[in-house]
Amino acid sequence: MENIVAFGVVVLGILLSLYISYYHRRSTASTANFYVAGGGISPRVNGMAMFGDYASAASFLGVAGAVALMGVDGWWLALGFFAAWIVVLLVIAGPLKNVGKFTVADVLNARYEGSEKGIRMIAMISTLVLCVMYLVPQIVGAGLLFGLLLGWDYLPTVIVTGSLMAIFVIMGGMKGTSYNQAVQGAILFGALMFLLIFGIIAFFGGNPVGMVIEGKEIVPPLVAAGNAEAVAAIAGMTNAESAVAIETVRGMMTEAPNAISPGVGLRDLMNNASLVLALFLGVLGLPHILIRFYTVSNAKDARQSAEFTIWGLAIFYGSVFFVGLIAMYALYPTLVELLAAGQRGVATNMTMPMLGDMMGGQLLMGVIAAGAMAAMLSTSAGLLISATTSLSHDLYKGVLRPNSTDAEQVRFAKIGAGSLAIIAIGMSIWLKEQNVAMLVAMCFGIAASTFAPALVFAVWWRKLTSQAVIIGMAVGLVSSLVFTFAAFFGVKTVLGIDVLVNPALYSVPLAVIVTVVVSYLTSNRGNTEEFMAQAHGK
Repeated sequence: MENIVAFGVVVLGILLSLYISYYHRRSTASTANFYVAGGGISPRVNGMAMFGDYASAASFLGVAGAVALMGVDGWWLALGFFAAWIVVLLVIAGPLKNVGKFTVADVLNARYEGSEKGIRMIAMISTLVLCVMYLVPQIVGAGLLFGLLLGWDYLPTVIVTGSLMAIFVIMGGMKGTSYNQAVQGAILFGALMFLLIFGIIAFFGGNPVGMVIEGKEIVPPLVAAGNAEAVAAIAGMTNAESAVAIETVRGMMTEAPNAISPGVGLRDLMNNASLVLALFLGVLGLPHILIRFYTVSNAKDARQSAEFTIWGLAIFYGSVFFVGLIAMYALYPTLVELLAAGQRGVATNMTMPMLGDMMGGQLLMGVIAAGAMAAMLSTSAGLLISATTSLSHDLYKGVLRPNSTDAEQVRFAKIGAGSLAIIAIGMSIWLKEQNVAMLVAMCFGIAASTFAPALVFAVWWRKLTSQAVIIGMAVGLVSSLVFTFAAFFGVKTVLGIDVLVNPALYSVPLAVIVTVVVSYLTSNRGNTEEFMAQAHGK
């Protein structure tokens, strides 16, 4: 078996997660405990759990890897991921906790009596689509990670990963998931800080400024790989000769951009605008993030949780950029070789484990891999618990069997967790060549087109109607999915409209316009005054 030490470290991390889930197994008896841990999670633990939930494989592997390939342009995703949390704190955190109970649909239903079934159905469908699609990049990252560690084929690795995430949720419910996410968030944060500190010491003599100075001299691997002469000139060089490779390529490409200058990976205006819009509004509609505000006891604790998460993410995403620069410098020949061979997915997603292996051998590689695995499993568990909560609470209890018992609802949720894991595994096999960070950004676009407009309008606009919620979310969901899958299949245009890197530029305005127009054409505005007073704590 390859990399047995690294594999052992990863296994220890997985065993710790299994123990945490097993320890909290008794907290799954009632729906309140299984769905939201009875609202008894402290703000600090909840904040760390949200950090672990949000700082997923896309952040740890995808963003850092993108920076290593193209420089500062690979960092824009991270800035969007972070900035969105400011919007969450200011716009939705308090009202969401004040009027919700278990799911996002509860917020909308609290305003519109008599429209529960329609709202619950579209909310449940949107939740399932988002959660399953968000699970895919976590499983894809895990599949590539185990392939690097053990030389395993992709198929068995995604099956193992999908099974593990289902076990965590079924056994531990929200309480086990919350503490798992908090612990895994700490592991992920520690792994990144370790890479940053020791990378600066190992490659730049302990001088952080050296990273930036060196970055100004490096031709980004993505640019170098497009020059056949440069690729041939450094062919056969090892990572130990990275400095020589960097100097050689710069000597041949004197006019090429450097790792600090923007423009290497930027797309055209419309593609960039669509991506920014998706990232800015997406967190407002991610069910696995929003459900975390129900695990604390009041709106004040919800805001404190968000504040704690924001500070953690600020440090984390700032560090990701510099770790990406370290990886670019340390792994330069390997990255150029992988890109020239057409293996961009491997180059992007496996940069961090390769850096760990180079800096500290199998032990450090294992620590980095354990951090990445923690991120994947943490996010996956959060996604599954929110999806199964919506399945059980919104569909089973809200529509199919309103008189069902707690035990029946919990059993339905656990069956749902296993079923959704199987679906996510199947999609992960199909989309294994995709960059995990961009897969996540696609999910942000769908979330920004469905829940985000509905929730913002619901808690801030008095003229919103129940019909507008249902139709607006449906239009946003369908339009965003059409352009998302068009991108997956390589379709260039849909009805004469160019397919962008993210669907948000089309689907968000369309959902907003439809919601506003239908609101003016219909009349059921619900219990507006009572709802607004409750939502804003008046």
